[in-house]
Amino acid sequence: MILSEGVLWEGTPAEFPGFGQIPRTNVPGWPAYWASYAEIYRRHLWVAAVVNKLAMGEARLPLKVYEHDDLNRPEARDHPYALLLRKPNNRHSRFFFWLWTVSTFDTYGEAFWGKLRDKGGRPIALVPLHPTGMHLDRETNGVAYWTFTGGAAVRITDIPGHDLVHFRTFNPDSSRHGMSRLEPLRRTLEFEDAAQRAQSAYWRKGARPGVLLSAPRAMSQGALDRLKVSWTAVAGGVDNTGETVVLEEGLKPEKWSLTAEEAQYIDSRKLNREEVCAVYDVPPPAVHILDRATFSNITEQLRSLYRDTHAPRLQLFESTLEAELRGGRRPGASDPDFGDDVYAEFLLDEVLRGDFEVRADAYQKADYMTVAEKRSRENLPFIEGTDRIMVNAATIPLDQAQREAPGAPQERPEAAAGSPGPSGTAAAVQRHLGAGILPESLNVHLRVLMGRLGRAKTLGDVEADKLTAGLGPAAPVVSGALELARSAGLSVAEFRDLLQSLAAGGPPS
Repeated sequence: MILSEGVLWEGTPAEFPGFGQIPRTNVPGWPAYWASYAEIYRRHLWVAAVVNKLAMGEARLPLKVYEHDDLNRPEARDHPYALLLRKPNNRHSRFFFWLWTVSTFDTYGEAFWGKLRDKGGRPIALVPLHPTGMHLDRETNGVAYWTFTGGAAVRITDIPGHDLVHFRTFNPDSSRHGMSRLEPLRRTLEFEDAAQRAQSAYWRKGARPGVLLSAPRAMSQGALDRLKVSWTAVAGGVDNTGETVVLEEGLKPEKWSLTAEEAQYIDSRKLNREEVCAVYDVPPPAVHILDRATFSNITEQLRSLYRDTHAPRLQLFESTLEAELRGGRRPGASDPDFGDDVYAEFLLDEVLRGDFEVRADAYQKADYMTVAEKRSRENLPFIEGTDRIMVNAATIPLDQAQREAPGAPQERPEAAAGSPGPSGTAAAVQRHLGAGILPESLNVHLRVLMGRLGRAKTLGDVEADKLTAGLGPAAPVVSGALELARSAGLSVAEFRDLLQSLAAGGPPS
C-alpha cells in the first residue's frame, strides 16, 4: 500500500550550522541538509507562524466541483471527482489532508499524493507521500518512475508518474523537484538562530553582561580555572542575582558592557521576521506584526492576503489537480480518469466578502440578483416566490414616459369588435361616477399607477387597496375603473391605456 502517513523519513544525521545534529535523507541528488527544513520549522517561530497561517487559510476554503457551464455553473456534488476530493481517504479528514499538503509544500517546496485505484483503474483514494522519501529513478517512454522510501520497513519502487499528484514550486536547478522557500532564508535563519541562542545565554547567565576579574599579580592557569568556577558558582545565573560576593588577594570586578552595535539584536530580529514574511509574500499584520499597521490599512492588508497571496497559489493547486488528477490518464486509456465535463475550484467568496453592513449595501444595489440568490449567499433557506428578479417600480420605458409627459398628445385606442374596449370602459366609468367630476389629481398620479401595474401579469393579480393607496380623490376613479375593466375582460396593457385616457380627460362624447 502506498501510504506514508506524511511521515518524514529520518536517515543518518548531518551537521547544519546553528542546528546541531539534523536528521537528513540519503536520497541521491538531494543536498545533505535537505531534511533540515523540518527542524527549521520546529525551531523558528516566524517560519512556523507564516507556514501555519497559509496552511490554515487554504485548508478552510471550500473546494467544489462544477460542470463546464459558465452561465449556470451547476455544482456536481455527486460526481466521483467531487466525492474523492471531499473524502481523500479513510484516515484523514479533508481539512487535515489539505493542511498537511500545504504545510509540506511551503516547508519543502513540493508535496506528493499517491493514487490508489480500484479494479477498473479509477482513483478511489489519495494518500500523502512525504517528499523526503521520494526519488526519481528513471524515465521510460516518456513515463517517470519514482521510488518511495518510508524508513527501513517501507520501500516501494517503480511508482509511475500517472499514479502521483505532484505539487511543486519553481526550482532554477530542476524541473522535477520544487525548491523550498526556506532556501533564500537560510542565511537569515542562521542569524535568527544565533540571536536566539545569544539571548538564551544572556538570561541563563544572569541577564547581565559578563564580569572581568583583574588581579594585581599573575596567577597560574590552575588558579585561574578555580577562580572562574568559584565565581560562576556564587554569582552566575539568574537565581544568584543580588548575591554577596567576597573577593580576596586584591581581585577587582569590572563590568564588561555591550557595545551599541551588540545591543541591536532586537532590531535585527525584527528584520529577520519581516524577511520571512517577504519570502512567503504574507503581509506582516496577517501574523500579528503590527509595527506599521493602522486602523485604515490593516483591513485592506488582511484582505490582500487572500486576494494577492492565496489566489496565485490556489491557481497553482487547481492547475495541478486539473492536469494530474482530473485529467490524468493511465497507460492505454484514451479518456481522462474523471472525464472532461467537470473541474475543481477553490472558493474565496466567503473570506473576501465584507461585513454585514457592506454586504447589505451591495445586495441592495445588485439588481441583477434575485432575492433567493441573495439569501443563498447568507446561508438562509429558500422562500417561495423569491426566485424572480425585482426592479424599481418607478422605472418605465422612455417612450412611455414621453407619452405621459404633460402636454404630450395622447393616443386613443380603438375599441375591439364585440368588446367595450378601453374607450368604452372609460365612458362607462364617467357615467358611473357622473360627468365632469374626473379629478385632476389622476394625471399627477399616473406614473405611480403605471409603476404599480408593472409587475402584474393579469388584472386578477392587482390588489385594489394597494393600487389606490395614497391617491387621494383619484382613488375612487381608479377603483371603479379597475372593477369595470375586470368585468370587461381587459388585459393589464389595456387597463393602462384606459387610465391614460381618463387622465387625458376621458373619451370623446
